[in-house]
Amino acid sequence: MSDRTSILLCALAGAVIGGAAGYLYFTEEGTRLREDLEPRLADLMGELDKARSMMEPARTPRSDIRPDVRPFSR
Repeated sequence: MSDRTSILLCALAGAVIGGAAGYLYFTEEGTRLREDLEPRLADLMGELDKARSMMEPARTPRSDIRPDVRPFSR
């Protein structure tokens, strides 16, 4: 990808993000949409926290596994 294409894509992404933020914060419809989405996003974050806490035991090394037992390899 050329530098010119990268710059154009970044400018386009910035314009889209800026337009969305302007809509959400400076229009009545955007304010209502934000108010509708905030509880749903909070629920989603709660679910992600639960999933992360469930995965935490898998990230820590287990000390109860016998060190002389190794997985099968060819």
